[in-house]
Amino acid sequence: MESSDEAVTEKQRVHVRPTTLRGAAPATLHLLPCEVPRNRPAPVGCFFTPAVRRGPDGLQVSFRGRSLRGEELMVPPGLVGYVLTMEEEREVLTGLEGKQDFLGGSRNAEEEEQEPLERDFDRFMGATSSFSRFTLWGLETIPGPDAKVRGALAWPGLAAAIHAQVSED
Repeated sequence: MESSDEAVTEKQRVHVRPTTLRGAAPATLHLLPCEVPRNRPAPVGCFFTPAVRRGPDGLQVSFRGRSLRGEELMVPPGLVGYVLTMEEEREVLTGLEGKQDFLGGSRNAEEEEQEPLERDFDRFMGATSSFSRFTLWGLETIPGPDAKVRGALAWPGLAAAIHAQVSED
């Protein structure tokens, strides 16, 4: 039996619109140790307004009566994190069956020139905010060094070391 991480998914080509990256406002992010079985916008601020306390073993907060422990993590130097959302779908009236166009607001001349290339992508995303740090929370303990997010944050440095020029000395 496959776990949810190993589920077979259809491959899709995703394009992130560069113009949305430039204007992405900074955001405060919290990575909570839970899953929400929905994928849509939610008024999170109505339900999670943390009163974070600094304790001897890191940050502390209570969520729905459960104790959470956490720490603030930084995005690796030279990188920026973005919160991305899928753009709305709209059918293209070009006669290409099965192809869709995803529009994110008004178009300018530069986007009109790129349109033929955009037909090769299945989905389009835009940045709604950016971040350079976030708070990682664990249930009653700070997530350990084996947490997947720590591995993801360590990868850029490891990749640079693997691909760096090796001296012949």
